Amino acid sequence: MKKIKTKLLAISLVASIFTTNVPALTIEESGQIALKENLNIQSKNYDYLESIENISSTNSTLLPKVDLSYSYNDRDEVNSGQVDTDATLSEKISYNLFNGFKDIADKNSAKFLSKSSNFSLNALKQDIILDTKIAYINYLDKQNALDTYISAYKLFQEQYEDSKNRYNQGLIAKNDLLQVQVNMSSAKQNVVKAKGDVRIAKYNLSNILGGKDLSNEAIEKLDEKKLVIKKYDEKALENRSEIQALKMNIEAIKEQTKSSRSAYYPKINASLSHNKYYEDINTNEDQNIASLSASWNLFNGGFDKSKTTIYKTRLLKAKAQLVKTNLDIKLQFENANSDLEVAIDNLQTAVLSLELALENYDIVKNRFSEGVSTSTDLSDANFLLTQARQNHNRAYFDKFLALSTLDRVIEK
Repeated sequence: MKKIKTKLLAISLVASIFTTNVPALTIEESGQIALKENLNIQSKNYDYLESIENISSTNSTLLPKVDLSYSYNDRDEVNSGQVDTDATLSEKISYNLFNGFKDIADKNSAKFLSKSSNFSLNALKQDIILDTKIAYINYLDKQNALDTYISAYKLFQEQYEDSKNRYNQGLIAKNDLLQVQVNMSSAKQNVVKAKGDVRIAKYNLSNILGGKDLSNEAIEKLDEKKLVIKKYDEKALENRSEIQALKMNIEAIKEQTKSSRSAYYPKINASLSHNKYYEDINTNEDQNIASLSASWNLFNGGFDKSKTTIYKTRLLKAKAQLVKTNLDIKLQFENANSDLEVAIDNLQTAVLSLELALENYDIVKNRFSEGVSTSTDLSDANFLLTQARQNHNRAYFDKFLALSTLDRVIEK
C-alpha cells in the first residue's frame, strides 16, 4: 500500500507540472498578440496596403488629364515676323478614348493581385499562429525538462548523502561513492543547461510576439483534458488561403495577357486646349484647339509578341504551382492526421512507462536500503525514471503540436 501511495503521489506531482490556477499568459492570448504585434505580419500587411493603392493608381488611367503650361521667350536678335518677347499660356484637357482595353485589363489585374495579396497575408497569419503555438509549447517542454532534471538532481543528492553515510560505516567502497558523486555532478550540469534552454525558448516566444517582454510573465500550463479531437473534413483544404492566392494570381496573369494584347489595337486620343499668346504686355490673342488623333503601331520588332508569350508562360507556371500546392496540402493533411494518431498512442505508452519507472525506482530504492541492490542499480533506476519523465513530457506536448498542426492545415 505504501508503494502505491508513493507512486500515486509521484504521478500527481508530474501532473501538477501541467496544470495551474495562477493567472498567466494562455496559448490563445499569445496567438492574438502575435496577430497584432508580429513583425512579419506587419511587413506583409504593408504589401497588401500597397496592392490596394495599385488599384487606385489604375483608376487614374480611366480619367481625363488636365495640363497647364506657360512659356516665355526673350530674343536678342529678331528675325522677320518675330517680336522681341512673347509668351504662351495653355490649358489642355486630354482623354484617351480607346487603347485596346489596356486600362480595363490593368485595373482588373490590380484587383486580382490585391485579393491574392490578402490571401497571402491570411496564410502568413495562419503560419504565425502555428509558430506561436510551437514556441509556446516548446517553452513549456523546456520548463518541464528543467523540472525533470531538478528532480533527478535531488534524487542523486539524496543518494549521495545516503552513500556517504554508508561509506563512513564501511558498507560500500569509495569507488561507489565517487560514482554517485559523478552522476550527481552530471545531473547538476543538466539542470544548468536546461535553465539556459528555458531562457532561449522564452526569448524565442517573445520574438514571435513582436518583442513582448515575458521576463516576468507567467506562462499557463496546458491541460490535456481541454483538448477536443474531432474528425476534420478534407474538403476544407480547398479553401486554404495559399490555394485562393494562387487562383487570384492566375486571374491577374490572364488580365495582364489581355493588357499586352492591347498593343495590337489602334489608340485614339482626344484633347481640347485653350491658348493665350502674348506678344507684349498690352496685347494678347486667344486660341481654342480641339483635336482627335489616332495611331496604330504596325510593327515594333516583335516586342508585343514576346510580351504576350511571356505572360502565357507565366500562366502555365502559375497553374502548375496550383496543382503542386493542392498536392502538397493534401500530403500535409495526411501527415498531420498520422502524426496525431502516433502522438495519441505514444502518450498512452509513455504514461505506462512512467508508472513502471516510478515503481521500479521505489523497488530499487527499498532494495538499496535493505542492502540488496547497489548504488549503481539505484543510479540506473534514477536514469530510467528521468528518461521516462522526459519521454512522457515529449509525448504529452507532441499531442498538442499534432493538433495545432492539423488546425493549421485545415485553417481552423
